[in-house]
Amino acid sequence: MDLPAGFPRSPKPPKSFNRSELVRTLYEHFGANGGEEQGPRLRRRKEAERLVSCLLEEIASALERGMRVELRGLGALNVRAKRERQGRNPRTGETLTIDARRVVGFRASELLLARLNRRTNQRPQRPKPDPRQLAFPIEDPQEERADMEAAIAPPRLAGGKTGSKRSSL
Repeated sequence: MDLPAGFPRSPKPPKSFNRSELVRTLYEHFGANGGEEQGPRLRRRKEAERLVSCLLEEIASALERGMRVELRGLGALNVRAKRERQGRNPRTGETLTIDARRVVGFRASELLLARLNRRTNQRPQRPKPDPRQLAFPIEDPQEERADMEAAIAPPRLAGGKTGSKRSSL
């Protein structure tokens, strides 16, 4: 799909998926030239931005009220209260009191975990090299074995003696 002027598309995929990427994806999927999919049509990028802002604002306000936000297929967001506790400044070693606060926790759904851990999404593992194999393959193992034995064994002389003599200086 061709994007309108003023709507840049990055040449390589980004390393993270942020708010602007979500807006761009929604606009591509539900834009006026978005193909034959059923659903709302977004005439402008501004409508996609408003849709994302509204969605995120509703999630934030529900969390602010202490509600659990469950997004089927993705996971659940919930608010937990942390008590006041004693901490330490790592630089000076001074004891500090850390105030009570609320934090957001996320628990991924089983569907998301299964999708992330599918075999196709994992990096291909290289087979471990067998230390008994050579780095370069041998065409005819019989020839190689004869050559190896000749190189290892000292030549035999008449009378059954080997030809290796130690020289003494």
